[in-house]
Amino acid sequence: MSIQSYLSVLADNDLFGSLATLCFLAGCSGLFSRIRNTRTHRALTFVSLMAVPALHAVGTFFLNQAPA
Repeated sequence: MSIQSYLSVLADNDLFGSLATLCFLAGCSGLFSRIRNTRTHRALTFVSLMAVPALHAVGTFFLNQAPA
């Protein structure tokens, strides 16, 4: 399986909807100080914040490839 087919399957599996849900949960749970100070919330926030730049980096890499 090539990376292009893997990414197309991943995008079809509602990747962005799942990411939006993850970010929404991280944002809503951040409203409560008891939850906000846990390691789980910090990991959830880190993952949700770093997912967007990671997707951008992968997309930029593949857009800069020479056509086959």
